[in-house]
Amino acid sequence: MSELAIKDMSYESPEHGAVMDHIVAEVSPFFKNTKCKIMREQWYRWEEENWKDRFPDISILCDDKKRKGLGYCGIPRFIVEVLSDSTENIDRNEKMDLYCKIGVEEYWLIDWRKREIERYLLDDYGNKYLLHDKINERNKEDLNILSFPNIKIDFDYIFDFSNY
Repeated sequence: MSELAIKDMSYESPEHGAVMDHIVAEVSPFFKNTKCKIMREQWYRWEEENWKDRFPDISILCDDKKRKGLGYCGIPRFIVEVLSDSTENIDRNEKMDLYCKIGVEEYWLIDWRKREIERYLLDDYGNKYLLHDKINERNKEDLNILSFPNIKIDFDYIFDFSNY
């Protein structure tokens, strides 16, 4: 791994890790016997980023032909970043711009401190992300992955920190 990759990653709180674990646990069964995979902190390198190492918190990739050694150069359809004090600015700006530029369909920012999920979709031209909605206690029954509408996710389970 490059020195840049190590600097890009930060230590996560138990709550940060729990959100990631719970999403992967909820979604994984939907991809059994399919070409799609949900991955936690998978290593990616994209030509558009001069092959800089990136590790999104969660990604769904449906093209494993783009595997390069331990990582991938394919474009995920879905990426989640769980916000923390040390990475929020990067997740909202640098990473959001990058994921838009390479064509990731759907991007979520999850704030475990507020128990809120911001869901973004690429506009019709693939030029920018548009905020689709924010999911919180008031509309938690609407939580699904927009790019995979059959996948419903239990909002309360995502934010269950009772074992952490």
